[in-house]
This record gives sequence, C-alpha cells and structure tokens, in this order.
Amino acid sequence: MSKVFESSAIYKIEYELIKNVKNFRLERGWSQRTLSKNMGLSETFVGKCEAIDQPEKYNLRHINILKEVFNFESLDDLYPDGLPKDQLIKLRYKKVPKLKIDGTYSKFYETEVIKTIIMKESTKIKSNKS
Repeated sequence: MSKVFESSAIYKIEYELIKNVKNFRLERGWSQRTLSKNMGLSETFVGKCEAIDQPEKYNLRHINILKEVFNFESLDDLYPDGLPKDQLIKLRYKKVPKLKIDGTYSKFYETEVIKTIIMKESTKIKSNKS
C-alpha cells in the first residue's frame, strides 16, 4: 500500500485554483512546462504549483497572467463553479509515478489527493492571526 501524506493547511480557494488551472492546461493539451513558458516563468513553476508537497502556489500576480494565457474574458472564468467557501483545508494524498507519453512509468511522481479535510473554524482563526 502507498504511503499517505498530509499537506500543510491551504485555503480552499487556492486549491480550487490549482485544480482548475490544471484542468484548463490539460484541455489545451499543454504540459506543465508549456504553461510555465506561456506565463513567462521558469519551466518548473507550474509543476511546483500543482505538487501539493511544494510551497510554490499561484499568487495575485499569476491570476491575471493566467487569465491572459487562457484568453479568458474575466477572472471569474478561473472559477467556473463559482468561488469556493472560505475554508482552510488539509489534503491527504499519495505520490504516484507519472506516465510517459509511451505509457511507461516515469521516475517522477505526481500527487493524487485521497481526501480533503476541512479544518475547524478555531484553527482557521489562529492561522489568520499568525
């Protein structure tokens, strides 16, 4: 059985943005490196954002860049299901080998979310004070 990891706390709005951007990227057939280059950032940036165990995440500056790169009319298009509730969450995940184009396993891993844990309101308040 695969080892299960737990992420640091992250706000649901950040996690949903990461998931949505990944879906938009895959719909266009873009690799992580292609999107990184289209954003004018280092070629490993998007991969780090999509990896739950990495600290890099999209910020306010990136949101406008993503809107332009995906040719969206509005920033709202980054959240097709609407903005998520203001919840602090942790993610339980496992690392699985990435598949190469030829269908064989790569030496690199990606994270697969198993469960989303909603933090207690008191935890959220404490995290906002620090």
